[in-house]
Amino acid sequence: MFSRGDVAAISDDLHLVQTPIESIGMGTDLIMLPPPGLPAPVARGKIMAIQQACQSLPDGQRMDESPPLQHHLAPGIYAREIHLAGGTLVVGKIHRHRHFNIISQGSITCYTEFGLEHHSAPASFISEPGTKRVVYTHEDAIWTTIHPNPTNEQDITKLEEMFTALEYAELGMAVIEKELIT
Repeated sequence: MFSRGDVAAISDDLHLVQTPIESIGMGTDLIMLPPPGLPAPVARGKIMAIQQACQSLPDGQRMDESPPLQHHLAPGIYAREIHLAGGTLVVGKIHRHRHFNIISQGSITCYTEFGLEHHSAPASFISEPGTKRVVYTHEDAIWTTIHPNPTNEQDITKLEEMFTALEYAELGMAVIEKELIT
């Protein structure tokens, strides 16, 4: 797990920051109080802007490690279980398909193009296709996503490519760039 303090990690999967949101140049209003009825392309742009802010942190505030992630395979099912340290900001990948989520420990707040969500364990919910989350963990959390795996694929890299995207364009979804957000 990560130690507390001004530390961030960037990996292919996640973009993490363990520092107050204000200190990375993003206002807390984006996480705490998004405007109602924000058009989806604008919300996506704001999410991508947070991810870019995380990626641009100086080397001294970045770590090369991702939080602990476990992969579980069963006939027809693939599950990803991630352990997130409390006080961490995470920007995840874009999910290609609708899937099931379980928060089995902790409390989180998520910002998506659909608005703000709060989940405290035990909690379960559905992610819609194209969802990308900015997640703040209020306390250490364990989050599992469950995906159908009808071909029983065993290669984790192939499974990640099947279920996630790096850019909204891969799914044909529009984004208003951060420079155009007022």
